[in-house]
Amino acid sequence: MLDKMFHENPRGHAKNHQRQTAEVVCVGIVSPAEVYTVDRMPEWNTGAPWSGRADYISEDAAIVATSLKQWGLNVGLVANKLGDDPSGRNVLDDLLTRGITGHFELDDTIRTPYEIVIADTSGGRTFVWDRRIEVLKTLSQADTSIIEGSRHVYADWYDWPHNSMALEEAQRHGIPVLINMEDRYTDSKLADDLLPYASTVQVSLPEHDVTDPELVATNMLRKGVSSVLITGASKGSKYISGSKYFSVKAPAVNLVDANGAGAVFSAGYLYGVTKGWDSEESVRFGVAAASIQCEVIGPTAADQEVIIETASCLLTEDMFG
Repeated sequence: MLDKMFHENPRGHAKNHQRQTAEVVCVGIVSPAEVYTVDRMPEWNTGAPWSGRADYISEDAAIVATSLKQWGLNVGLVANKLGDDPSGRNVLDDLLTRGITGHFELDDTIRTPYEIVIADTSGGRTFVWDRRIEVLKTLSQADTSIIEGSRHVYADWYDWPHNSMALEEAQRHGIPVLINMEDRYTDSKLADDLLPYASTVQVSLPEHDVTDPELVATNMLRKGVSSVLITGASKGSKYISGSKYFSVKAPAVNLVDANGAGAVFSAGYLYGVTKGWDSEESVRFGVAAASIQCEVIGPTAADQEVIIETASCLLTEDMFG
């Protein structure tokens, strides 16, 4: 049975700690969010009807964590402090209900961040958020002890350098780290800072980008990264390491909401490697999971059997062959 403790001190700070060995630990800022889907983004100073909406815990680390937990892994989350307000308490309750391991703190001196997303059927999104530096800075004060003993760590570029303590903890214990660089792989300073901590790097190339993915991966492999994941929306994903280079084509989908698809892909890949699958099986699961998620509102982990069935039908090409 999950061991939970809840304390409240006179200043109104609240802490929750769940003791459970985490197989994967996700590191990053978290915030509550809501997404609205529209057929087409409205022109400036006009409106459009929304076809659906959903509430979820936002930021990629949280999406990865909640997806992995839904698939049955023991998951830890190293996160920022949340405000001791209705939004912060709702996030804390959600994390507890899901059984995600972590040391979560409510602080009455800050306001919980919030995000509102509008997504359309072209795969685009527009968002507004309340993401303040004083909240992000609390990530550097988070308890990282749950990283020891885990099998994998996930982190995002946009939390740097406030996630550095967690990345150093993973490095001390020799735990492989997946860092999602998204489209910021071209930032040489950021890459120089982050890549020494990474065993796997995930980057995103827009659908119509003509950048050579092999060149992108080669530059990262030269810096000591073991493998590179390249996502390309409907073009699918590529995996490149020193000995493997293959692509997995994404299935055709009825696109409703692509918001968070990259994080669901990360979760799918990490699920596979944590379960002992090879790189191809793991990437196929990730592509299938992300594709299915695009057919529903909000970043949602589909049933494993549905994902596995979809993954089994995906076209895989050996690029070295």
